[in-house]
Amino acid sequence: MLAHVINQTPFPHFSFEKLGYKDEHWQTITVKVTCDFDPLTGLCDIADEQKPLIMADIYRTTSENSSLLHETDLVSYKPNAEIYLVGTARTLDETPLAQWETELSIGQLHKKLTLSGPRYWEHHHDWQLSSPQPISALPLIYENTYGGKNSLQEAYEKNPVGLGWYESRSLDKALQYPAPQIHSPFSEQAFHLNKPWEVAGYGQYSRWWQQRSQFAGTYKDKWLNQIKPYYPDDFKSDFFMSTPADQHQQGFFVGNETLSLRGFFAQTPRVDLVLPNIGFVAIPHLSHSKAPYELLALDTICVSLDEQKLYLTWRYRQLISTMESTLQLQAYKL
Repeated sequence: MLAHVINQTPFPHFSFEKLGYKDEHWQTITVKVTCDFDPLTGLCDIADEQKPLIMADIYRTTSENSSLLHETDLVSYKPNAEIYLVGTARTLDETPLAQWETELSIGQLHKKLTLSGPRYWEHHHDWQLSSPQPISALPLIYENTYGGKNSLQEAYEKNPVGLGWYESRSLDKALQYPAPQIHSPFSEQAFHLNKPWEVAGYGQYSRWWQQRSQFAGTYKDKWLNQIKPYYPDDFKSDFFMSTPADQHQQGFFVGNETLSLRGFFAQTPRVDLVLPNIGFVAIPHLSHSKAPYELLALDTICVSLDEQKLYLTWRYRQLISTMESTLQLQAYKL
């Protein structure tokens, strides 16, 4: 049975059951903290209004045809920590630029991407990429990065909602075709119409995109007859990691790291935010004995650029016991 959870913190939590490998039943507890930050001063404080946990995936429009904005918080487990960004990147002082560089840095993670204005593949003797048109803002969505559908309406497995997946033989030389506006800064010289680009982004992937589905395991006769509804033997927990691999932190965040963001805000070229100096602990109380306390893992950070908020998610899981038990959730200062 699920342990009864007593939340002795001011932050929202949720407790739920998830299946694991064969015959495994897990209880997972998540705690979410909302922070406000000011790009000009770099101040980052716990918000007066704490947002609830996300109970279902949130998409721009539909799950089949748009970017995943926020995956549900009801994830059983993450083997490592990850960070993702949502919202719109803006040039300094909202001055229109043909392209600019952005950078995300926290802990072991250092990532750069180049953002550009609209540009097109045009045919002049051969297919060439036009110069970007100046812009002052760009939504950080996978619709603006490489992928999409080809001339046969087949979806690109790593990004079905993107653009730029073309074959020159199927294109009309009298037309122009939009190219990705988000890309790796190291790939500028490697752009080619008939060669795939990196799917570059700061957001989350849907579960059925190839970056995640490759870890889902094998669902054939053995699974149907012997294992269902549990995970197959070759399921890997990397499936639960929803972001690009270069946004994964080995292990977990601590809670007092400095998060640096460059090239995202009109008010300042760079902002350095210090995460709140807190953590969470689950203290078990069994009916016949006392067990040692367990630390919750800070495994997910969401940076909401437009809201100027951070959403931090801590997680703990334990195998469900037949014994009646209680878990007390407490916050502590690092």
